Amino acid sequence: MKRPPPAPALSEDANAIIAMAAHELKNALGGLGVAVARCEHRLAVGKPVTADDLSVARAELRRLSALVNDLLDGARVDLGVIHVQTAPFDLAELVREVVEMFRAARNREVTLDLPARPLTIEADAERVRGVLVNYLENAAKYAPAPAPITVSLGPSPCAGRTRLAVRDGGPGIPLADQPRLFQRFFRVPTAAQRAEGLGLGLYLCRATAEAHGGAVGVISQPSAGATFWLDLPDTDSA
Repeated sequence: MKRPPPAPALSEDANAIIAMAAHELKNALGGLGVAVARCEHRLAVGKPVTADDLSVARAELRRLSALVNDLLDGARVDLGVIHVQTAPFDLAELVREVVEMFRAARNREVTLDLPARPLTIEADAERVRGVLVNYLENAAKYAPAPAPITVSLGPSPCAGRTRLAVRDGGPGIPLADQPRLFQRFFRVPTAAQRAEGLGLGLYLCRATAEAHGGAVGVISQPSAGATFWLDLPDTDSA
């Protein structure tokens, strides 16, 4: 019987990516397992499962789901099949909603700099929401309290676009790392050991912006914080 040809060897980069993904997924599964075991133990000794017990389990489940979704979205981007469903919505209202949820979940103060009137754009609201959540989570991760976080919304320096920006008062980003921030699987080396995730978040933010005809970027100086921005076409120019 003729044997099939051997599978092509994976590159060192591919092996490293698989190992990193497996590590992160294993950690998330482990956390979920611990939370479930705690609930089982309480039930076994006749104690009720508390809301706190379930909250921990849900948090680990969300973390696992986010990792899987990032991997799937990353694959879709590579295949050129990322889809956006555009419709008019008030971007200022979406920003307020996301920031309020972030404040409650993180117990973290965030300053808002928004226009007084509604700011309507035509875009995929859920994907825009994902970009803002990613920016806020990164700000909280790399600029711990009491470092300030500010979310602003207004005209972009590029005509015909609206800019959503998240500014933090953290340590800033080395200039040499900034051109690679939005590349797939890249994480700032000095922070990689304490950073969770697969290094796909900013890569997917860039894909979302480009799918809308917009752009993303960062403005940062070491020891002077960082501003991550998303430019989207105005309604009149979309």
